Amino acid sequence: MDFIIIETFDNYIEANLMMGRLEEAGINCWLKDEQTVTLNPILSNAIGGIKLMIEKNDTDKATEILNAIKEIKRKSFACPHCGSHNIEYITTSRKPSNVISALFTWMLGSYAIGVEQVWHCYDCNEEFEKPVELNNELYKNTDESEQ
Repeated sequence: MDFIIIETFDNYIEANLMMGRLEEAGINCWLKDEQTVTLNPILSNAIGGIKLMIEKNDTDKATEILNAIKEIKRKSFACPHCGSHNIEYITTSRKPSNVISALFTWMLGSYAIGVEQVWHCYDCNEEFEKPVELNNELYKNTDESEQ
């Protein structure tokens, strides 16, 4: 069996959620480098993150499922400034406090930590701490249909 990387993740929670969704659809998959990234997150960029591996012949079906999940997730959050769904959780180093922090940690230690994660809207170019959460269908449980 030939396995290929269909997606990469920086945290094990999202990786396991996506793997679970693919397994529910009958796709044989597994996570490569999950333990390494979970135990030592600093190595995530060096090894390329947690890789979701699938069989080569399931590529189309897996891509379709993952794209549908991404679309639901994208529509579940909006920019608090303009209401756009064109937002992403990014790493930024543009704030002056981040530059000062990076300089001090570089001088006093061996790691330069001067980045912060924020939400960024690509339509109005605003950065914010928390997006507006809309009706979130991504995490709805299927128990509702059983009642």
